[in-house]
Amino acid sequence: MGRNNCKKPFYYNIIKIFIFALIAVVMWRFVYINSSLFYRKSILLPFVLHLNERDLYLIKGEEFHLYVFGINKRVSFYSTNFKVAEVNFNGRVFGYQTGKAFIIAEVDNKELKCRVHVIDINKKTLRLKKGDSYRLKIRGTPSFVRWKSGDTRIAEVSLFGKVRAVEKGKTVIVAKVKGKILTCNVIVEE
Repeated sequence: MGRNNCKKPFYYNIIKIFIFALIAVVMWRFVYINSSLFYRKSILLPFVLHLNERDLYLIKGEEFHLYVFGINKRVSFYSTNFKVAEVNFNGRVFGYQTGKAFIIAEVDNKELKCRVHVIDINKKTLRLKKGDSYRLKIRGTPSFVRWKSGDTRIAEVSLFGKVRAVEKGKTVIVAKVKGKILTCNVIVEE
């Protein structure tokens, strides 16, 4: 007749709180810290000191000119990981090796940061036999990659970069990451 009023065990709420805390820690560690929101301390106003980029993606071997807006003063640049990305005195950033580094610009006892991801594809040329498959990977970033085959009759590529050889011929697999384009030439043999 009436509802069954069962009391939940005392540890039920403790488990609930623990699960929510675990989810919050995982979101903080893997989502927020790797997002550009983590590095943004304030809204950028037109006449406030800031870099032209705060989150930069470079293909291995590529260069980019980093500079500070809103000043006419001497700026000194340095890299937190010169093996991945180096910067010269003018703010030209060079991507040497896949990975992540920060470029720091010091001006008037202030530090301005730019996070640099140097990315590369694991294979530039791929030879496959008809029916074989191989997984292409983008090194240096946890970002989502969009894959596309130049000719799906010769080779197909999955959402995760797995290339499957379909027919004899040549085609190009294209990977797009944050506006950067990386390619792999695929040769399918009998």
